[in-house]
Amino acid sequence: MSSSLSAPVTSVGNGNLHGAVVAPDGYRVSDVPRQLKLRRGLCVALSLCVFVAAFFAFDSYRSVVNTVGKDAVPSIVAAEQIRAGLADAHTNLMDLFLLKEEANGPSGTAYMAAMNQAHDKLLLAAQNITFGDEERKPILTAMTQLSEYERVVGMAMVTKEPHDLLLKADALMREHILPAVVELDKANFKHLASSYTEGRQTAKNYYVTFLLLSMLLIVALIEAQVKMFALFKRIVNPVMLSGLLICIASVSYMVIKIDQISSDLRIAKEDAFDSVHVLSQARALAYTANSQESMYLLMNDKQAQAKQTVLFEDAADKIFSSKIGAANALIANPKELKGRGLLADELANVTFPGEHQAAVDTLKAWVDYVYIDKEIRQLENSGKHEQAVALCVGKLEHQSDWAFDRFNAALSKTLMINQIQFDDGIARAKSSIKYLAYLLALLLFAPVLGTVFGIQKRLVEFRE
Repeated sequence: MSSSLSAPVTSVGNGNLHGAVVAPDGYRVSDVPRQLKLRRGLCVALSLCVFVAAFFAFDSYRSVVNTVGKDAVPSIVAAEQIRAGLADAHTNLMDLFLLKEEANGPSGTAYMAAMNQAHDKLLLAAQNITFGDEERKPILTAMTQLSEYERVVGMAMVTKEPHDLLLKADALMREHILPAVVELDKANFKHLASSYTEGRQTAKNYYVTFLLLSMLLIVALIEAQVKMFALFKRIVNPVMLSGLLICIASVSYMVIKIDQISSDLRIAKEDAFDSVHVLSQARALAYTANSQESMYLLMNDKQAQAKQTVLFEDAADKIFSSKIGAANALIANPKELKGRGLLADELANVTFPGEHQAAVDTLKAWVDYVYIDKEIRQLENSGKHEQAVALCVGKLEHQSDWAFDRFNAALSKTLMINQIQFDDGIARAKSSIKYLAYLLALLLFAPVLGTVFGIQKRLVEFRE
């Protein structure tokens, strides 16, 4: 036997009837290879288990990041953009008739531009269906009803009495087209919510399993190293030690990266996208309300006007349901605003630098717009129709379209702050996911190769 087994072996008298050779720790010398092979097998098996758990944790987080950043969120934002664009087109159509413009006038040109953009976005949505009929059906409904809407609008443009046709066009837009787009939003948001909640929980379960198995592996690697020291009286096995250190470093770095992914996902989804979503909904509803304001002035009887007023107030209430006079007081305590409307929910979810002031400016601009709308209705009820129309479509200071443009600009700023944070959060999460892919290879090969080659070298020495 080689001198590499530095501890002497001894024959035991009466305690070993056959005079067997015993290793210093009490094992028969013949048992040493078996013990080493058992430890090698255990470490390799645990390494494989750690790799499998790490892979499923990695795959689960990757799936959540892809769903949030690629599959659901862009479709949700696109749906709200389509909704806002269609409502904007509808407003321009009402303004065209309200101002008695030609079809190629400013309002008609704006109407066509908004409709063309909505068609393009609907077509793009149809080409990027992820969730099957849940998306396909509302897109088909929107396209079909939009075709009917444009047919009715075309008839209204060439008739001398467009009143009933405008009512029909309004009903198509309000009761069929816009609700279909809302369903598209809901379909994607449902999958986003379930993927985010369930996907993160699944990933967390695999992550905890990975941590437990990693601790067992590290303990097994250390125990094997200690056992080999007891048998061979060598302080370290360089190959095994390298595998152990790389394994510990890889596990530690994976913990750091998974923590970063989880944090970036939370920032992107809960802090940023939840605000993007409510702001996008608020913009779409605001355009809808704006169209109802113009439609109100087109109606020639009190009952029809009353209906349009109710529709406007319903949309406005969803945007901010508090009384106008209470807005400034509530802004100081944004958490109390939760549930008071979409803009209130945004103020209750302020997270990023500059977001609070932008959200406050958005709410104040909306309050100004709603206040001017009340003036429009007061003028109309007083028989001052021309003045009401001028106030409705005017872009001078303290006129309705001026106030609406200010609101839209403030909302766009608030939305952009959150969109940038969302994009950055998803980009960081994707970058961390790439690092995890490299760590998986280290987690598999470092402990396996360290154990196999480290123990094999001792087995060779033992046989010599």
